[in-house]
Amino acid sequence: MIKTMWTKLVRTTESYLGASARACRYCGLDANRNTGSGLGLCRRCHDRVPWIDAIRCLRCGRPDSCPDCERHSHSALYASRSAVRYDERMKEWLAAYKYRGNERLHDLFADMLHRAYKRHEADYTREGPIHWITFVPVSERKLEERGFNQAAQLAGSWGRLTGIPVVPLLRRNRDTVKQSSKNRMERLRDLEGAFSVDEDGLNRILKKSGHLPINIVIVDDVYTTGSTLNHCAQTIRDHMDANVFGLTWAR
Repeated sequence: MIKTMWTKLVRTTESYLGASARACRYCGLDANRNTGSGLGLCRRCHDRVPWIDAIRCLRCGRPDSCPDCERHSHSALYASRSAVRYDERMKEWLAAYKYRGNERLHDLFADMLHRAYKRHEADYTREGPIHWITFVPVSERKLEERGFNQAAQLAGSWGRLTGIPVVPLLRRNRDTVKQSSKNRMERLRDLEGAFSVDEDGLNRILKKSGHLPINIVIVDDVYTTGSTLNHCAQTIRDHMDANVFGLTWAR
């Protein structure tokens, strides 16, 4: 009888684990039907993702015409790419992660980042291999409120996928207002002095990389106007000879 009970327990556990392994990483429903994406999403969730597969702006990776990059020729960023369009559904996905405590989604988002990176890898490696990954920092106040920095989590998970080392290279000196609500001059004023370099991270990079041109990717969750990434890139380039790229989950 004990053997029979043990056999049933093992079968029940195997059945549960099998169902769990098949569960969609976003909605939790059965994802047994293979989407072919390798992301572990059910067909319904996968087909609702507004992937950015084709781009028109070679600098910021926008899938349609980009008047901002056309008007302003200078950028501290070498190039930036994003995985998905930031539509209403993707806003809901990000809110579930950032504001409703569903932190397990960061591994899914990192896999989506990796998909975008592999699709545009030639753009990132035009000046040679990527040497380092860093991320957009949050203020101490936001870190205390939320308990984590979503960009740091994404960078860490993506770094494990690529094997590229992740280093905290930037500090946020103060909070800034949402950049999409401002015009260009207001954004420039608001971001002035908002970021500084992390000396420990800088020394780590210079010690291991020397003073050759260093290729660095900055990770963030959403690219809106590009002002934040551009200021982060400029802060880095003020302290080292670097080609700085952006990689965001959405834009």
